[in-house]
Amino acid sequence: MMRRALWLSGGICWFAYVLAPLALILVGSFGEKWFGTLLPTGFTLKWYADLFSKTMYVRAMGMSLLVACLTVFTNALVGICSVYAVSVLGKKWLRRAFDFVILLPIAIPPVVMGLGLVQGFNWPSFSLVGTWQLLLGAHLVYTLPFMLRPLMANMDMLNWNILEEAGTSLGATPFFLATRILVPNLVPGLLSGAIMTFAMSLGEFQLAVMVTGSASQTYPVVLYQAFYVSTGFACAATTLLVFFSILSLGAVIFLGRLFGTRSAGMAV
Repeated sequence: MMRRALWLSGGICWFAYVLAPLALILVGSFGEKWFGTLLPTGFTLKWYADLFSKTMYVRAMGMSLLVACLTVFTNALVGICSVYAVSVLGKKWLRRAFDFVILLPIAIPPVVMGLGLVQGFNWPSFSLVGTWQLLLGAHLVYTLPFMLRPLMANMDMLNWNILEEAGTSLGATPFFLATRILVPNLVPGLLSGAIMTFAMSLGEFQLAVMVTGSASQTYPVVLYQAFYVSTGFACAATTLLVFFSILSLGAVIFLGRLFGTRSAGMAV
């Protein structure tokens, strides 16, 4: 009886705080007018037509996707090298420093990080404030823990020293060990980290609104501005962001199933 009550309360909370708001936003994106009522009135597709016809929103979505993809790729390279060094060297102080690096970006509020970046990269003769390069650097630091943690957990399960010694004794080169044994065995951690990193970068707002300019604004920033234009238009813009998030998640899961068996075979 208690378990049934817990499941029921959990389902109600899930519906009230997750499904219901998403459903209302979806309905609102097709509503002609929505003001002071529970549901919008009328039906129209003009909000989506306006969304895809305005260059600012298309450019912002492209900027968000570009920064998110570069963040995933760069953090994957940094993460693989980091977990390899920590695992091979086996120093306790290095592992403590690694854990500290993971916790530090999470402990520091994004507002504090954004203020530090604005002050640190805004010089009289050279300034990166307002550029997508500074936003990329901010997202690299902000999302790095979400890549390092699953990679390190994956690395701890490998007994890499034994695998490396066996490969070296059979004549494998360092490049072969890295590309044909290390990376395939880290695919589960890479996929988990990629999902979290991409999702965090795509939807990040606080850093983006502080360090970007009019030419480098991301989609969450212009989405926030859209709420001052029209409720229906803002709902359409939000629906598109949710669609891209679900699509990217499905693509990562599909790639994981596609390459999972192959990577396991290569590891063997």
